[in-house]
Amino acid sequence: MTSTKEFNRFKIISIINLSMAALLSILELSFHADISLLAFPISGCFTAATVYLVFYLIILKTDGSHIYAAIKFTEYLPYVHLITFILRRAGKTGTAFWYDVVTVVLWFIIWVLSYFSPKCLYADKNKEVIKGWAIPPKKKKLHGIEKIIFEIADWVDAAVWAVFTVLIFQIFLVQLYSIPSESMVPTFLIKDHVFVSKIDCGPKFPLTDVGLPDFRKYKRGDTIVIRNPHYSHDRKEEVKTVTSQLVNMLTLMTVNLNKDADGELKADPLVKRIAGEPGEQLVMQDGKLYRRTIESDEWKPVDYDNKFATWDLSSVDASIREKIQYYPFSSVSPIWRDRKQTVRANTKEVVKSASENYQKMLDFEEERRNYDLNLAAFQAKEIVRKFKKLAFTGNLIDGFEQPSLFEYNLFKNVQQISTDLLSKKGGVEWFSSFMTSWIYSKDNARDYYSEANYRLNVMTKITFGKLVVRYSELFLNSSASVSWQSDSELYQLYEKADILNWYIQQLLDERNMPVFPANDNDGNPQYIPDNCYFMIGDNRFNSLDLRHRYEKIEEALTKDDPQSVSYYSMMEPQFINKKYIIGKPIFRFWPLNRFGKV
Repeated sequence: MTSTKEFNRFKIISIINLSMAALLSILELSFHADISLLAFPISGCFTAATVYLVFYLIILKTDGSHIYAAIKFTEYLPYVHLITFILRRAGKTGTAFWYDVVTVVLWFIIWVLSYFSPKCLYADKNKEVIKGWAIPPKKKKLHGIEKIIFEIADWVDAAVWAVFTVLIFQIFLVQLYSIPSESMVPTFLIKDHVFVSKIDCGPKFPLTDVGLPDFRKYKRGDTIVIRNPHYSHDRKEEVKTVTSQLVNMLTLMTVNLNKDADGELKADPLVKRIAGEPGEQLVMQDGKLYRRTIESDEWKPVDYDNKFATWDLSSVDASIREKIQYYPFSSVSPIWRDRKQTVRANTKEVVKSASENYQKMLDFEEERRNYDLNLAAFQAKEIVRKFKKLAFTGNLIDGFEQPSLFEYNLFKNVQQISTDLLSKKGGVEWFSSFMTSWIYSKDNARDYYSEANYRLNVMTKITFGKLVVRYSELFLNSSASVSWQSDSELYQLYEKADILNWYIQQLLDERNMPVFPANDNDGNPQYIPDNCYFMIGDNRFNSLDLRHRYEKIEEALTKDDPQSVSYYSMMEPQFINKKYIIGKPIFRFWPLNRFGKV
């Protein structure tokens, strides 16, 4: 036959494409006894079949009877190699960075050429390519069962093609993301569906560090999607993540295998807002974020953060309130109109309760800020003096042990502690030390967070001390324990204890944050490093974010008191490198009544 210019161009493109595919198949060879062994057989067999159809039958034999099989195999070539690319790196051992770079370059060449090469083979679009073939391609008229099979195969082909196209889009361009929690209310609600732009955030090939550069400049206030730093990102976990993403995409977001060791869905990725930038040191107190930099050691409020921070859900737009499932401050249980829990029947009551309790918190914080430590020092000494007058001077029994300094236990067991203090050797001495151990440091300079916690510690001690004295008075007066329940002084003290316990155990870690990054051992400020950011949720009382760890640890309220009261803390702020930023939400496409730009 006489080769046409178009056919020669097709041959050159195809030979280069097939050569790249063969070389990539060889590079997918693995000698490890794990899943990576599957990469070479799959890629090798598929590449060999494509070589047979395209090079042997089409190019050498000019046999057009299998032209449509050749077209489909060429179109699928880059996608099959993408799957084997992932399989090769899904084993126990990874591959070197240079190795990944080479294979990514080869894959990209195959992807580009596989897009142009099949287009030359469509006879109705380029008749010059098939001119003079030994066996020109012919369209066969199908009937009966053959037509049905062809239609089914055509639909399957379209579906598979769509899946692979979406896969490429989700890896490099745009990813669909369903909001899993209420940590970003009112910006996002549960089950909001958004498009997340990835192209300018440095998307990477699965299980590698090879990809596009990060073009985006991040700043405070940006809403971004990140990998959850609370989970391990080792090779084993990354393989699970990539696998779950593929399954989730193939099932149109209906199946999610991204689960932890307990079978619970992982909170990964997360959608958060940037609150801290490189070169800053942060602290949060009473819901206000402060910053300082190397240029100025003065703490200044970050007013821009107030634009996004949502502390009082009862103040959000009325159209949002019914859709919020959880109001942290509400003491009224929600009543739902349907089983899907989409519309609350008693919204007004829930919101009213949340608003009242939120104000209760604000009043308490104001009381703590105005708390007079000098007066408290006098009260502490007076409490000790009163207790010493009440304490037994006769025969005391042995066996006094220091009670738990956990705040909740102190108030829960105060009656038994009072009895032990009165009747056991060493009780008076311990009580005197406990009540006054903080006084020596009351005038020390502290940051906002440390000062607030120091005052909480003192307020707890004074309330506990007053309870001990009152129980001791009632005990020594031989009052019936039944009458203690109606004692007005005890009632008032327990009211104070209740709000202290409520704030310390439930609100403290959600409302505040210690200096971060923490000062070094010499007290010198440390700052968020370059290319790193601190993220936080908008719904601050319902956001497990970069302020917290996932487990609770008993910690002292203050380091300035050797006998400090303790509480269960989840506080462990951290920053993350921008390489863990997946993308930026740009558009909400579901539900339709919230359709629009983020």
